[in-house]
Amino acid sequence: MRILPARRARVCAALSALVVAALSPMIAVPTASLMPPAAAVEKPPDGADGQQGADEPGNKVRIKLVGLGNLRGHYVETSGFNPKTEEYDLPKDPGLIGIECAVRGIREDFPNTLVVSPGGNVGASPHTSSFVQDQPIIYGLNTMKLDASALGVHALDGGVKDLEDRILPASDFPVLAANVSGSASLSAEGSGRGVFIKEVDGVRVGFVGVVTDELPVRTLAANGEVLTVSPAVATANARAAELKDGNQANGEADVVVVLSHEDMASPATSFSRNVDAVVSGRGAGEYGQVVTGFEGNSIAVVQPEIYGRSFGDILLEYDRTTRKIVSYSAENMWIGHYPCRGSSPEVWSRTREYERAAGEVAKQPLAHIGADFLRGSDGTVPGTNTATESVAADLVAESYHSWITSIKPPGSSHYVGIVSARDVKKDLTYLESGSHNDIPRPDQDGLVSYGEALDVQPDNKPLAYVTVNGAKLKELIAHQWRFYAEPPVLNLGLSSNVDVIVDPDATVENGKVPTVREIRVDGQVLGDSDPVVLASTYELLHDNNDFPSPDEDAVVNVGTLQHSVFISYLQSFGDKPLTPSYSKRQVGMRVVPKPGQADTVAVTMDSLTYTNESERVLGAQRVRARSGDKEFFSQEIDSSLDRIGPTTGRAVFDLTIPADAPTGACRSAAGATCRWVTLESVDGVGRILNSFYVEVPTDAKPAATPSATASTGPSAAPSAPSSTPGAQPAPSSAPSTGATATTSAAPGAKAAPSASTAQVGVGGLPAATSGAGAAAPQARGAGGAKPAGGSGGWPLARTGTSLGAGVVALTLIAGGYLILRHRRQEG
Repeated sequence: MRILPARRARVCAALSALVVAALSPMIAVPTASLMPPAAAVEKPPDGADGQQGADEPGNKVRIKLVGLGNLRGHYVETSGFNPKTEEYDLPKDPGLIGIECAVRGIREDFPNTLVVSPGGNVGASPHTSSFVQDQPIIYGLNTMKLDASALGVHALDGGVKDLEDRILPASDFPVLAANVSGSASLSAEGSGRGVFIKEVDGVRVGFVGVVTDELPVRTLAANGEVLTVSPAVATANARAAELKDGNQANGEADVVVVLSHEDMASPATSFSRNVDAVVSGRGAGEYGQVVTGFEGNSIAVVQPEIYGRSFGDILLEYDRTTRKIVSYSAENMWIGHYPCRGSSPEVWSRTREYERAAGEVAKQPLAHIGADFLRGSDGTVPGTNTATESVAADLVAESYHSWITSIKPPGSSHYVGIVSARDVKKDLTYLESGSHNDIPRPDQDGLVSYGEALDVQPDNKPLAYVTVNGAKLKELIAHQWRFYAEPPVLNLGLSSNVDVIVDPDATVENGKVPTVREIRVDGQVLGDSDPVVLASTYELLHDNNDFPSPDEDAVVNVGTLQHSVFISYLQSFGDKPLTPSYSKRQVGMRVVPKPGQADTVAVTMDSLTYTNESERVLGAQRVRARSGDKEFFSQEIDSSLDRIGPTTGRAVFDLTIPADAPTGACRSAAGATCRWVTLESVDGVGRILNSFYVEVPTDAKPAATPSATASTGPSAAPSAPSSTPGAQPAPSSAPSTGATATTSAAPGAKAAPSASTAQVGVGGLPAATSGAGAAAPQARGAGGAKPAGGSGGWPLARTGTSLGAGVVALTLIAGGYLILRHRRQEG
């Protein structure tokens, strides 16, 4: 029995009262379709009468360990129906109804059963569970009388405080993490220090829980300010040695079982002779066999399938006389193998109640928007043009960027969010946004509900990250143009700290493929060898047909789901409306010299505007050139729609560099001093959306091949509307210095001429001098947005609004709904 401090006792009592009062079981009889099929009953060993081993020769005791883990909030049973094939060819999830029924049957037939888990049951959950804070899974594990669990990575998604104040008090079983220190509440679980001892038929079974060594790179950086992680296997071996050293002061056990939140294919044989069994699991793999440890000892090891589809089944035979295990078996068994003699009416009704509660949360207001966030359009319907950049995709990519900066993985201080246009499934619209029932709000327009945000990212794809160099990122972006596939262009939405300029006239054997001329991240040119961390779906970074994996062996699959990240990002803005700025992350631009005219260049630009009609009205209207603070050229943008491609918003013109243009040291041109001018796309009120510059040597001669590069300007990240879009300050007297990046093209593309050998230089304007609006930090994202950067590693200082704030707020909403529903029922 755990003695809780008074404050926690009050918290526990309050949460318990909330759950009991709001979710009192309804009397219901499950239909036949909800009853798991009966299976062959596992019979006790010969001579056993329910007290296995008590009267057997040699005084042997048989103990069954049933392992289930990585439920990840999947408490609703699924049929396995695949709408794409219209066949029942997908894995069938048993849900709480099936899992509880099977566990109950096992315990009835084999009383010496211990049901345990390697963790991974809460967090990274589908919306039916995340919208009600994984209460269904915790309820289900309590109902099954789970004996012990390891700590899972995603139990920390809401932060250490959420674990201590919500998850641990609600769990009737100990949550063990012997290799994690820094939380007194966590260390006090079970028998203390990550250990729990339970007696079965006179045999003391000791459980040691450990979490993956990769916890620091898979959870919020803020958790690293509180927690310290030690090597999992070494810690487990040390605790196991203590449990078998004969010293009663540190606790003693006859049998030691490690609950490891890690995949076991590799470390299974690394456990010592003091470890008798391992129940493991973190990913989707399965494992089940008796292995030989490094000291020649036998260890029964299982890793059950995710979502309760199979159980890890270990049978140990312990001889009380010799005090040794004389028989081991380990395998994974399909859940249908176990006896189910009828679903529990209480579990059935509570499961349906939780589903209804999640549906009500979906109607609750989440965020405010000040304008539409639309996908690419063919001119008629949003979402029909996945070849073009869209503010909706860029918004999702920005949420991925916010998420990865909250983790701050090592390897780089630059983080980039990326999303395939195919993964953005709905628009966020301003008018009549949401179905909020009787919620008394006067400003119905602009409200975004939880359900509407879910519709944008509904696929439950896990997020991952990988550290690559600039050349790899260029290669990935270049593969948006796929002359070998259908559609031939597939856009990647990018976070607001990224600016890309491509050369639209780079050619390949089968047509034209723009060459990636330059990428800027956080206002700096990304060199080919510079490291950068990419955050996207695991599918995009590792195993997909649309884009090459940048480095699939280095991809870290964190497992957090798309919708959770997107919802938490929107929620972080509170009541401040999100509004797109209509600048572009990716712009096409080619600059070539005019024959015989040393100071005149021909400029071709495209992709300056978005595709929906409202966006073309509110977005870039003209391109202007400035020499110092003087505008000397302006041309309207042709906003004719590219219905199937990314090039909407074009401008073609000749540009003569004035003799009195600002001068400065040439960065890459073949000269000592250069004259340079600024090119800017501006909207109808003069707000700068994108900014570029072109420089020519002061002694430039004809036949040079000048080019241009993007500077840091505002992006299509959400932002509060500017109240003073007026005068623009003059740019700096000289362009910024920095690395000159080489170009990168899609497979088969011929590289464009290198600017480093031409008689003109290229480079980006520094953010602080590229003009009001173009450089204003607040225009890069809405209020409260997280800053980029961080040195990587763990521990690190925490910056910005964490995803944990969204978890806490969602808890209050779910709890409030349940209380309100209960009161209405009483009335």
